[in-house]
Amino acid sequence: MTATAARVLIVENDFTIAENLYTYLELKGFIVDAAYDGRDALALLATENFDAMILDIGLPGLDGYGVLQALRHDRAASLPVLVLTARGQLEDKLAAFSLGADDYLIKPFALAEVEARLRVMLRRGPPPAVVSRLEFAGIVYDLSSGIVTVNGTPVHLTRKSRVILQMLMRSPESLITREKLERVLWPSGPPSREALRSQMHLLRKALLEAGFDGIATIPGLGWRLQC
Repeated sequence: MTATAARVLIVENDFTIAENLYTYLELKGFIVDAAYDGRDALALLATENFDAMILDIGLPGLDGYGVLQALRHDRAASLPVLVLTARGQLEDKLAAFSLGADDYLIKPFALAEVEARLRVMLRRGPPPAVVSRLEFAGIVYDLSSGIVTVNGTPVHLTRKSRVILQMLMRSPESLITREKLERVLWPSGPPSREALRSQMHLLRKALLEAGFDGIATIPGLGWRLQC
């Protein structure tokens, strides 16, 4: 099926936004359906076939995160999903991507950009399998719940510490540069050089107290995990 004939499900509880999206995408040649809460969306997905979905996070009842989590363990596991939300914090974006979102657009938005992002997703084809759990040398990071354990012992981490750990665990034993960490942790601009060093200290201390001492510093470059 081509992008101009693609069938799109809009999941949005703001009726004005949903109607604007519906009308615009229909005019652009998409076949459009809509649901106004998470449970109705899953009911539609269980009985109908769609080529892409536009998903709000702040839905009543079952929110967008719950929809994503259910979606990626069900028959529509490969459905491309564009998250469309007013939530612009880093932790919201990381949560959506870790649960299987393909793209993320913050409100307010331009309808033309929604269309463009939909077409890009449709050209990409099915997304890769969603990773819901990271493991390395006794560390287990459950991305769905945000719970981190070391050899079965729960470890309390700050939000930024969890982000750093996730990046390190996604590329175990590979260098993660200072520049890359700073871009993710402080997207509006780099902090002082001490800020990232302080965050690494907090992460190291928390993991060490639970029995893991495997964050290696590569002087002048960044960090990596090691056994």
